[in-house]
Amino acid sequence: MQIDVTPIKLDQFLYLESKLPDEVLEQIKEDAEHVFNNQEKFENYNKKLAGNLVKEFDVHKRTREVLEPIVQTLANECYKHFAETEETHVWEVPDIWINFQKKYEHNPIHKHTGDLSFVLWVKIPYDLEEELKLENAVNSNNPSNSLFNFVYTDVWGRIAAHPLQLDQSCEGKIAMFPAFLNHIVYPFHTSDDYRISISGNLVMSKNLGQRPKPSGFYTPKPKQQSSGNLITY
Repeated sequence: MQIDVTPIKLDQFLYLESKLPDEVLEQIKEDAEHVFNNQEKFENYNKKLAGNLVKEFDVHKRTREVLEPIVQTLANECYKHFAETEETHVWEVPDIWINFQKKYEHNPIHKHTGDLSFVLWVKIPYDLEEELKLENAVNSNNPSNSLFNFVYTDVWGRIAAHPLQLDQSCEGKIAMFPAFLNHIVYPFHTSDDYRISISGNLVMSKNLGQRPKPSGFYTPKPKQQSSGNLITY
């Protein structure tokens, strides 16, 4: 299976965007529905997470089996761009969880544990234009309803934000980023359905020994945004 990968530069940082094949996304949506309808059978993740959400759970076993090889491949692509190397590594995926975010809930600014993290948008129930045209946002110089923002320090030491303007066409999009990269998820207002996302953390396998990671893994050199690369997993 092949997926297209696009590296995106945020000053001295990078993250990757990709999109799952439709058939993979449909399977994950089925698994998400099963988790939602059988919440008592899945570990509750609320106390492990920063999210101000009621419903956060361990993922379905089948979802983990599908996603692990995908995110491990994306992790190697991330590492190549961060460290400017063609080396590949073995990645452990200790945590994957699913978020059911309802209207007015939010995820405050936070970062993750591990070396790399990802988020996959499974379902987006609202229209982005409607969200940004609401009375509370339409006259703002920074309308933020429903947005996912990366927050970081730019090369001048200023706090900067990079918004991902996600709409229903972004279902299946996955972003891979350094685990230390802060991000925030603003509430949406126009739908009574749930926004569903899946997140997880990756750690470079300890089986690789004690060889230090190149410094570029945490302070990558700036790169130009690419139109995308095709990778196989």
